[in-house]
Amino acid sequence: MTLQDYYIPRKILIIDDEEHILQMIRMNMKTQGYGCLTALSGEEGFALARKHIPDLIILDVMMPGMDGVETCRRVKEDPLTRRIPVLMLSAKSQGDDKIKGLQGGADDYITKPFSLQELFLRIKAALRQVDLLSSPKPGIYQVGSLLLDMDKYQLTIQGERVDLTMTEFRILHLMMKIPGATVDRDEMIKEIFDMAPSEMGRTLDVHIRNIRKKLEFQHPADCSIETIRGRGFRLIETT
Repeated sequence: MTLQDYYIPRKILIIDDEEHILQMIRMNMKTQGYGCLTALSGEEGFALARKHIPDLIILDVMMPGMDGVETCRRVKEDPLTRRIPVLMLSAKSQGDDKIKGLQGGADDYITKPFSLQELFLRIKAALRQVDLLSSPKPGIYQVGSLLLDMDKYQLTIQGERVDLTMTEFRILHLMMKIPGATVDRDEMIKEIFDMAPSEMGRTLDVHIRNIRKKLEFQHPADCSIETIRGRGFRLIETT
């Protein structure tokens, strides 16, 4: 047997109600060496995600029945699937679609029409996050009552678990590694999304806003995320 015989391709689930989009992405996935599952509805896609636990989900926003935002929310709320990164697709480049998708738990966003080069760059960036979180690393970071356990992929505040998306987890990890220090916005974008800052739009700000909401829900009085205008973000202890 050769090493190639042991290779297991990364498995990607594509959920889109447009058959020609599914066919186009599926065909190109195979040429890039990825395994591929497809679904024409949110209901079917969610069932496949729970059954097969793919490495990544590509999810269209606008679908009849259970739309992409609701599908993403269910994926992120289910213990079986919450760690799967979700890349959302939409024909809208502006407005509520993008914000709703990210608030629903999406890790990244791409606008139709898109180039295959851009799609595969986003896929590689998302899978890179999975690999970084799976690799051996120091176990625990603490700032105030926030406890980030890298081995368990878990954030707790005063013993209460807080569910984060993979992207939210990595953003918080960057700030908790150097508490009190400003994490440069452009460096954060490059590290997590592997993109130029000019390509990001408001995506990073929405992720930061989501993290703040989740932290505030647990009322940690001893730490907070500060925005340093023109530079980036930092996590500070407030007592």
